[in-house]
Amino acid sequence: MCARVPVLAALLISLAACGGQSSSSVDPASLEGEIVQTRGAVPSGAPPAAFGELPLRASPPSWPFDDGAPRTSGTGRYAYGAYYWTDFIYDANGAKGPNVPFYRIGTPTGGSLHYPQASMAGNGADLFVVALGRRNGELFLRVDWQTLIDHSVPVAAFAVDNQPGGSDNWPGIAGLRSPGVDALVLLSANGAFIDYNDGNGPQLVAPVTVDMETRTFVAALPEDILATDTPWTLYVASGINDGEGGFLNDNAGFRSLPNQPPVFNLAFRDYEDEPALFNFWFDENQSMALNTGDVSAFSQQIDWARMGETEPEPLRYGYSNRWYISSVSGSELGDGGFAAGVDRSEAGVVADPGYYDTVQPYGIYIPSSYLPSSATPSLFTWLLHSFTQNHNQYSASVPNYLLAACETLRQSVCVSPLGRGSAGYYEAAAELDFWEVWRDVAAHFNIDNEAVFTTGYSMGAIGSINLMVKYPEVFFGGVILAGSHASAQLLPCSLDNNGCVEPKGPELMENLKWNGYYQAHGTFDQLVPFPDARATADGMRDFGYRYVFDHYLVEDHIVWTLKDAGYSAFQKAAQWMVEWQSSEVRRRSAPGELVYRWEPHMVNLDWGLGPRGAWWLEDVQALDGAEYAEIRAQSGALPEPEILPKASVGELIFPDATTLSPAVRDGLSWELGSLENTTGELRAGLTQVAALTINLQEAAIAERPDKRIELDSDGPYQLRLIGLPAGQRVQAAGQSLQASNGSVVLTMPAGESTVVFP
Repeated sequence: MCARVPVLAALLISLAACGGQSSSSVDPASLEGEIVQTRGAVPSGAPPAAFGELPLRASPPSWPFDDGAPRTSGTGRYAYGAYYWTDFIYDANGAKGPNVPFYRIGTPTGGSLHYPQASMAGNGADLFVVALGRRNGELFLRVDWQTLIDHSVPVAAFAVDNQPGGSDNWPGIAGLRSPGVDALVLLSANGAFIDYNDGNGPQLVAPVTVDMETRTFVAALPEDILATDTPWTLYVASGINDGEGGFLNDNAGFRSLPNQPPVFNLAFRDYEDEPALFNFWFDENQSMALNTGDVSAFSQQIDWARMGETEPEPLRYGYSNRWYISSVSGSELGDGGFAAGVDRSEAGVVADPGYYDTVQPYGIYIPSSYLPSSATPSLFTWLLHSFTQNHNQYSASVPNYLLAACETLRQSVCVSPLGRGSAGYYEAAAELDFWEVWRDVAAHFNIDNEAVFTTGYSMGAIGSINLMVKYPEVFFGGVILAGSHASAQLLPCSLDNNGCVEPKGPELMENLKWNGYYQAHGTFDQLVPFPDARATADGMRDFGYRYVFDHYLVEDHIVWTLKDAGYSAFQKAAQWMVEWQSSEVRRRSAPGELVYRWEPHMVNLDWGLGPRGAWWLEDVQALDGAEYAEIRAQSGALPEPEILPKASVGELIFPDATTLSPAVRDGLSWELGSLENTTGELRAGLTQVAALTINLQEAAIAERPDKRIELDSDGPYQLRLIGLPAGQRVQAAGQSLQASNGSVVLTMPAGESTVVFP
């Protein structure tokens, strides 16, 4: 057991002992109350997808207890009269067979068993929740499946050691062993069968109620069928139903070796059992155990005397996985061929499985300084994964950057979404996942939404830029590692297996005037050529915006990130976040001038995604068919000081004890001059804009007696003004209207126009 290390000085010792991560946790009994939906909102400027009530997880009607499944995978709790265990998600990969599928190369699974039938949805034996309890003379056993489109597919086995003696072998499951097995209960759509390991085979003892909505199997057994007067040592395994309620053993179909048991998933594996380093799905030790058949390490003590307790929701420090319920799943994600489960396609070049289930995982790091009840919320940081990677990339292969960004240099709650797959570029379904994860984190953790960094490597870097340019109001700053947003003239674009991946160039980055920006890139990058990265940073320079660009002279794309497992390859990036935090404190609110450029095709009204405006510009709409639209606006009531850009070029960064690679740094900072005089005039220039809303309260001119708006547009548009005083009259373009509920809508012509408030 790796105990909690409360002092940072001892943290690195703890990390080495715990497989590269802080695996400390708080005893749930020490927490006061549950950590539930009591936290801060997602920040202003986020799209509608980020807001609203969290979807509640339904409980199957046949389950007589309130639901208490922990939201942290790899943890359990007694709650509401039952015991609940939440397993890791998408970890049902069994032993490592001889033919590792191609789709597991990017984020390798520990096991490599294959699901041969379409009805198995590429994930049909994945345990999500295991629970058991007793009430009114009945013993209830429950399994929730992560993926279930055909109730006849999975089977679960409860191996019980509740008395002296027993056998080392699990009856009916070839090659599976653990000490002292007295009975095996099999749950499948065929019913609940019990095998007392006495040679008489399994006997049907109760029906199993299948609830497809919750993907749940529940069996109510006579309580005296298994003694509960003493604690149990319990093991749970899953596999594919042989049609009669047993485990199918299909070496050819599963691509397994003859001596490997036909088991895909084992419950009761925690973070000590599955150290995070190089463990992308938290199934490495599971696969090793199944290679030998000895699963004795993965058990849970069930103390029936504690069934009346309700423990708090586990809060785990260090790195872990959590889950949330998405608003979309299956064919809603755009591919009608997948009702649920995992796209395990092996055709094609791109390893890009999609994850179609309602329940989705995300990675989270909780620093040792985090206090749920503190008046000072924790910093909050996004770590977006690369192409072909998953939500555990940073814990598995970039652990030193994870620690520097989240623990040792700065204490921050850090989160990595799965993004519905390995190649979503944080657009469409991948972007929806991002915002829904943020909503979940904000509901359950004490985080500061006013100073949020988005960071990422490769695709994660591209995604970070894309999210910032769509929603500049939301983010405090961004860290761009081995990514770009521009195509240099030297090359037509950066290529990957899908073709050109970057947007049209740095033009959209003109939105980032008030965001911090750090970028690092290697000379020998094979996937995102250095000229593209250089052109991206040069865009920030040409706009006169603040940025830092570290050019690593001898680094590439692939090896560079893998080096971080040995030393902190990205220490300078984490240090920059510390410095920006110190100088700026929080995200910019209501700037006096801004540029907002957007691409209309990025708006998805059905999912509540896409660019809608920033700060006091809201509900923007582009002309039909426009490739882009742009608003340049300035409020005289929010005066900005004169900005004097100060460039720095050619600073050599020598290798040091943590970052073992030389770099050359350039950047641009601001010196601020005199403040402009305050006026009530608001100016805006519009290009290809069909409609916009100006919030006059946020622009600080609503109450001013000298307020007026000067507009210039290349076409007609609709203008909505909000935040007006009661009874305010508005005149423009031959219209004279009185505000209703602080709002007025004007039809404006092309060209120059003036709005006055007599």
